[in-house]
Amino acid sequence: MFIPNPANTAIVITDPQNDFLSPGGKGYHLTKKIIEQYNTLGNLEILISTAMSKGYQLFISPHYIYPHDYSWQLTGAEQEMLLKLRIYQKQNDYTSVGADWVPSLKPYILSNQTVIATTHKIASPQTNDLVYQLRQHRKEKVILAGVLSNICVESHMRDLIENGFQTAVVYDATATISEKDFQAAVTNYQAFSSATWSTQQAISQL
Repeated sequence: MFIPNPANTAIVITDPQNDFLSPGGKGYHLTKKIIEQYNTLGNLEILISTAMSKGYQLFISPHYIYPHDYSWQLTGAEQEMLLKLRIYQKQNDYTSVGADWVPSLKPYILSNQTVIATTHKIASPQTNDLVYQLRQHRKEKVILAGVLSNICVESHMRDLIENGFQTAVVYDATATISEKDFQAAVTNYQAFSSATWSTQQAISQL
C-alpha cells in the first residue's frame, strides 16, 4: 500500500516544458489531443499546487538538448524525434522558449523549495542526478507525473522502482502522442507501480 507523507514522499514531474505541453511548442501538435482529452495541464497544476500547499517537496527532472547533442551517432527513435523537431533546445545559459517551463507551472518550479535535477539525456533518470537529490532529501516514495507518458514518465517509474523508491503514478497528469501509447503506459504503470491514481485520487491521498 502506498501511503504518502510530506516527510518522505516527493512529487516528481518529468519535462514540464513548453515543447510538448504548451500551444506553439514544437511537439505540441503530437500531444495536443491527449492533453485536451485528459486535462493534463490542469491536472498537473492541481497536483502540484495541492501537494506543495500540504508541505510536499517538488522535484523536476528536465530534458534539454545542447548544440553538441546534434552530433550524436548512436541514436534511437525517441532521440531522433527530439533532434529532428529541435525540441528542448538549450545553449550555454540560453534556454529556448520551447525548453522553458510551462507558464502555469513556472511559479511552483521556481519556488525556493523545489529541486531541479540536472538534465536527463534520453528518458530515464539514469543520466541525471534525480536519484541522488531524492536520497539527499531523505525521500523514500515518489508520486510521478509529466510527459511523455510512455517514454520519460514510464522510464522514470521503472528506474526509480529499481532504485528502491516506492512509486505511484498519476496517469491523467501525463500525456503522450496517441491514445494507444497512453493506454500502453497506463497498463505498465499498473503492472509496476505501487499505485496508479487519477489526479483526484492522488490529491485525496495527500
